[in-house]
Amino acid sequence: MKRSTLRWVVTLMSLALLGLIGFQWYWIDSVIRANEERFKKDVIEALHTVSEKLEKQEALYAFNQSVYFSRTYGGTQSYQFRAAPQNTDVVVIKDTLRNDAMGFDIIFDFQVGSGGEQQLRGVPEPRAPGHQTWQHSKEMKDAERLLLEERLERATRKSEMVFQVLENMLVPDRSVMARFNPQQLDSLLSSEFAERGIDISFDYAIVSPMSERFLLVDNRASKRALEKSELKASLFPNDLIGEQNWLVVDFPEKQQFLLRKIWLTMASSGFLILVIVGSFGYSIRTILRQKKLSEMKNDFINNMTHELKTPIATISLACEALSDKEINQMKGMQDRYLAMISDENKRLGEQVERVLQMAALDRNDIELKSESLNLLELVERAVEKTALQVEARSGQIKVIDNADHKLVFGDKTHLTNILVNLLDNANKYSDSAPEIMIRLYNKAGDISVAVQDRGIGMTKEATTHIFQKFYRVPTGNIHNVKGFGLGLAYVKNMVELHHGTISVESEPGKGSKFTITLPNEHGNT
Repeated sequence: MKRSTLRWVVTLMSLALLGLIGFQWYWIDSVIRANEERFKKDVIEALHTVSEKLEKQEALYAFNQSVYFSRTYGGTQSYQFRAAPQNTDVVVIKDTLRNDAMGFDIIFDFQVGSGGEQQLRGVPEPRAPGHQTWQHSKEMKDAERLLLEERLERATRKSEMVFQVLENMLVPDRSVMARFNPQQLDSLLSSEFAERGIDISFDYAIVSPMSERFLLVDNRASKRALEKSELKASLFPNDLIGEQNWLVVDFPEKQQFLLRKIWLTMASSGFLILVIVGSFGYSIRTILRQKKLSEMKNDFINNMTHELKTPIATISLACEALSDKEINQMKGMQDRYLAMISDENKRLGEQVERVLQMAALDRNDIELKSESLNLLELVERAVEKTALQVEARSGQIKVIDNADHKLVFGDKTHLTNILVNLLDNANKYSDSAPEIMIRLYNKAGDISVAVQDRGIGMTKEATTHIFQKFYRVPTGNIHNVKGFGLGLAYVKNMVELHHGTISVESEPGKGSKFTITLPNEHGNT
């Protein structure tokens, strides 16, 4: 994939991800605002219901008071008897109830027919001051008159009760705090909120907006919150006279309550966003790794082609030389070319074997032939294999043995190859005469081998990649260091197969130090 194409892919995926996150955020915010509006609506409805119940209870109280004083009349009354129309046998009795406090009259008409039928009609009629007369349309029997007067007296008492109830309700003479019981108010609020699913603690107050003061506060610590609260309703809203008061509530745990209602929605959305972000990050990481791996594989193919081409070309030239009759007659030259063919063939076989070993490691197809080994002897054997190359560059290898217990359990061939690879790298990455030091020591029951050089060293970034397949430390425009980039990857995998660890310490210009730690058999050499 081209770099420009990769940039476009990453940009488009990032924009799509940001758009999805923005949409989720907008959706969650809409749900929160809708829940807040629903919460506010439910609370306001509950407050209005509580206020209505308080008014109804006050009306019942006023009625009970009127019954108690039913025999005390606060107004005047008049009876009017008038004759019925001609040719009829009906007596009409009009009773006018006057109430000065209310400012109007209610008039009751009683009609009694000859058959004894009685009708009662309550008709509002303008007041006629000073008009109290009794009109007789015809004579009535004493029993009938007494019956009518008794029923009229009952109606009068009933109407007077109504007047007193209306007067107490419409023109209350008590303060607002005397019109309800605070415990009753608290109970009503709790009940109404519970019916609407609002089961959290609340604070409430009665506020007088005209005087800007609190008439009742159940929790003084919440006064500031109650002052700012929008959750309020008019208390006794149907009063005709007097100051209007407000019933105000506040919910300290409102936000937690609303979040509890949508926590599942928010959690699922957050989880999905995390999954998408993680998948996006993993995809980008995979793309970048695959791109880098592709580049390393291309370098590997180029290096492998060069590494394999060189011995093949050398063998080809040696074969051509041996086919020359003059060279065949020179016995010394023939032996020289045969040795060259043998060396190059061995080198070619080692390169192929290294590639095959890595393929086997990838397939987990390595079988270790483990046995008890002396690690110092393995180190000496590896030094022998690389000593000629180091001495050819006027270098030296120094071995320091500080280990008391040197026995390990492992595969002789692979452990030797591990040490040879480390010594080969120390030689190749030394820009002058190599100075290599190998130190053996025991630590926490294990045995460690440290291979240290004074070569070109590596950056911290390079040390995080050197154990990856096909990775080679950049050396600028100089390509004198050859290889496939498989050596250290092989070393790490093989050390882990022996249940050991490997670490590296390096600094540019000061060299590198590789430390291998393997389990010790605690045997004495």
